[in-house]
Amino acid sequence: MRHWLVKTEPDAFSLEDLRRESPALWDGVRNYQARNFLREMQLGDVVLIQHSSCKVPAVVGLAVVSELALPDPTASDPEHKGFDPRQMADLEAGKTPRWVAPCLRYLRSLRSALPIARLKAKPELADSHLVRRARLSVMPLSEDEIQCIARLAGDDLKP
Repeated sequence: MRHWLVKTEPDAFSLEDLRRESPALWDGVRNYQARNFLREMQLGDVVLIQHSSCKVPAVVGLAVVSELALPDPTASDPEHKGFDPRQMADLEAGKTPRWVAPCLRYLRSLRSALPIARLKAKPELADSHLVRRARLSVMPLSEDEIQCIARLAGDDLKP
């Protein structure tokens, strides 16, 4: 089992939205490195949910991968802001879809939100994607990173 961190803007899709709509397709990712990480997710992997682009960006909850990445339907929808005409061409040609979306199932909120600023201040996280690639919306977390985050959160981060 691996651990991941995914970011979402709470005004667009919050942890509470995931709780209500669970399981939900984690769609709309349009960064190739983040897409590649979505492709690596396996059933049962634990996902930390981070609220971003808000007053206090923070890790707020846990989810689990409940279905492997499928073609992202928003990339094929001309009415969606994430529309990419190359997705339709890829699918029609029988190629691997350019953009994918796994299903995530809500597990629970953290005992208390963990501000990202606290994580970035920890020397043991200095080499993590969380600090080095702070704008990346999907990233893997190592076991050491998970243990550090769990200590800071006062939460075991277990489902």
